[in-house]
Amino acid sequence: MKIESERARELDAYITERGEIGKWPIEIGGEKQILGFYRLPWQLLRYNSNNGRLAIERRKWEHDNERKLDTSTPEDAAIIRGMIFDLDRDKTELLKDDLHRKGQMEPGVITNDGVLINGNRRMAVLETLHQQEPTGKWQYIEVVRLPADTSEADLWKIEAGLQLSKDKVAEYHPVNELLKIKEGMERGLSTGEVAAAMYGWTKEEIEDALARLTLIDDFLEFFGQPENYELIKKVGLHEHFIDIQKRVIAPAKKQPVPKKELARRLQATFALIRAHIRSQKPGKGERKGITHWDIRKLDGVFTDVHARDLFMGHLSATKDIKSVPDETVLEDFRDSLDVLRMREERDKPLRLVDKAINAIESIDFDAVNKADPQLVERVIKSLERLSAIVATKVKHIAPERPK
Repeated sequence: MKIESERARELDAYITERGEIGKWPIEIGGEKQILGFYRLPWQLLRYNSNNGRLAIERRKWEHDNERKLDTSTPEDAAIIRGMIFDLDRDKTELLKDDLHRKGQMEPGVITNDGVLINGNRRMAVLETLHQQEPTGKWQYIEVVRLPADTSEADLWKIEAGLQLSKDKVAEYHPVNELLKIKEGMERGLSTGEVAAAMYGWTKEEIEDALARLTLIDDFLEFFGQPENYELIKKVGLHEHFIDIQKRVIAPAKKQPVPKKELARRLQATFALIRAHIRSQKPGKGERKGITHWDIRKLDGVFTDVHARDLFMGHLSATKDIKSVPDETVLEDFRDSLDVLRMREERDKPLRLVDKAINAIESIDFDAVNKADPQLVERVIKSLERLSAIVATKVKHIAPERPK
């Protein structure tokens, strides 16, 4: 891609006058190249508004402000700089300390017209140091300048290799990581090429990540807030979707469960997560939602017929699954977990009987006439069966009375 811009010409002029300060290896198009790197005034460069680390934050800002960020303007550059500092202030302060003591240890990377592919945080720190110590020492950043014909796909590969490899990806929020992977696909790369660029990843892991992002997108659509990835980050839901893949989708495919039934289970799971999110709102008291550990139990819930019926009862009884009250969804799910726990204690009948007695004794009998007649009938039949078993056992073990 031929890049011609006023900024590129300014860089050409500056580099021609000052020259390079060293050489640095970088991989472009699958080939290792040795390029020059330069000490440039950061005023000639601009932040990457498409910085993968800021994907969630940038999307939210642009949605809230109904416009795109343009880092060629001082105002928007300052907004991006603020996002960089807010993303992880501790790491940014550590980098600031490090740069103050040692200077730059390795160069960043820029496009031919001066957009930072790698080094956005460094430039933010250098600008801040310059504001605090305006001696002229902090006005420069060392960078490798990419050739003008570097393709969009190769730009993505370079950023991914520098920031998304397994040993560096911890700096990305998991959803930002998923969004960056999707961006690679949108730039025409195959899953294999994306995996190769992200050192340490496999093609299967890339496919799994893309499927997880689709799952998140489906949930956000269900929730009525499409592409609001900030919600996933704020409530801490990423692990939930990993567990849905492992505990709902994978077991259903293994059985196999019909696609229509799997879709029904996913809708029920989305309703559960939605109920969890809305139960966390301030002003609703100390209502407890769920954790990703609870999501892990959905495999057992959907496998056990009685547990599944309890969880899915109200959700299946309506055409509009979203109309079921949140507390009902949460209570039905907790009841289904109780069934699983009781199944696990089948070899401890006395403990189950004791729990049953405690449950019965806690019933508000004035409200029984409002209960589902079929539910009351089930309770009566279970008690009659238990009574018959106990009577038989007592008769069997009772010693004969003397005549």
